[in-house]
Amino acid sequence: MPFRLLFWASLVGCATACAGSPPATGALPSAIGKAGASRASGTFVIGNKHHHVYTNLNISTESGDCVRIEHSTDITIERSQIGPCGGNGVSVSGSRFVRIYDSYIHPETRSKGCCDRNDGVLLENVTNAIVAGNVIAYGESNVEAPLGGSDLSIAGNFLLNPRGPFPRGQNVQAWNVHRIVVRKNYTLSSRNSRRYLYPDDQEDSINFGLGESFKAEDNYVTGGESPSGCGIIADDGANQVAMLGNVLVDTGACGIGIASGTRQIVDRNRVINRNPVKGGGNTAIYVWNQYPSVACGPVRFSYNIATEVRKDGTQSGFWDGGGCGPVARKHNVWNEPAYKQLTPVREKLSPPEIPPQPKSCVVESPYSTQTKWPPC
Repeated sequence: MPFRLLFWASLVGCATACAGSPPATGALPSAIGKAGASRASGTFVIGNKHHHVYTNLNISTESGDCVRIEHSTDITIERSQIGPCGGNGVSVSGSRFVRIYDSYIHPETRSKGCCDRNDGVLLENVTNAIVAGNVIAYGESNVEAPLGGSDLSIAGNFLLNPRGPFPRGQNVQAWNVHRIVVRKNYTLSSRNSRRYLYPDDQEDSINFGLGESFKAEDNYVTGGESPSGCGIIADDGANQVAMLGNVLVDTGACGIGIASGTRQIVDRNRVINRNPVKGGGNTAIYVWNQYPSVACGPVRFSYNIATEVRKDGTQSGFWDGGGCGPVARKHNVWNEPAYKQLTPVREKLSPPEIPPQPKSCVVESPYSTQTKWPPC
């Protein structure tokens, strides 16, 4: 986030899975069914429930969250159509062992001001949660874990065009959490309003802060035009961050940023940016302590291949702004040699199918292209 600022001084649907279970509490939708059935309106509240599976929900709201899970344990939502929503798509608070699988979640509403009124999936004070195989689009942030989370897995999703406003606007943002893995997601941000329903207003695509044991691994990250944003960043107080084997294509002013934190590892990533941003730092990978009161380092960079092509034709694969020592660098490739290894991008760094790794089936959405799993 801060790079530019400092760099430039079913009830019906789940009948088979949860037959005999009591209905969720709160305002119940008038109808819940398979995708294509009549769409329910009104927040679907799962409060103080345990060991339930909800399948084929079809919910939208004009105001309020579409789905709210509160103080519950062992809850699964799968194969569902959630959105548009006047609030968040799925809001989870004070709960454990929550799974959200193979669903299309698209809140679409953009409220004025911040924060967490229109996220795709919002996780607050949640432990042992999995968000996997979904298509999540047009959220304030698409997956947001702002406080009290631990043992979270965000895997195999397609995440499209977060809409902000700042300081949200991430495909995945996790702060004040411990032990989160973000793996095998395809994150895309675009301002092409002819192709997508809403343009992005992305800050960073994947953003970690104030916690420890963060991992971003094997993600495909593309798009972004914020002068202060990165594809993946270790932000304020994010410790023990591992960025491993990710592919970043045209993420704007910054591919990978280490702005803070201790025991950081950046290994085997491939980064090529050909869309420099006016007023941005415009480097593929950087390390620089942007929070002087917070410890930074050691940091290890190994086996990365990275470059950013600036508007004047020069290239910047790596930049060290200081304050994060010791910094170890081993077997990396930068600038023109990296450019030669990473191009042509369409052949060497092609994006995955959508969603990249479903749990059991491919959810119906305007963007789904995956054919290795059956349709839901």
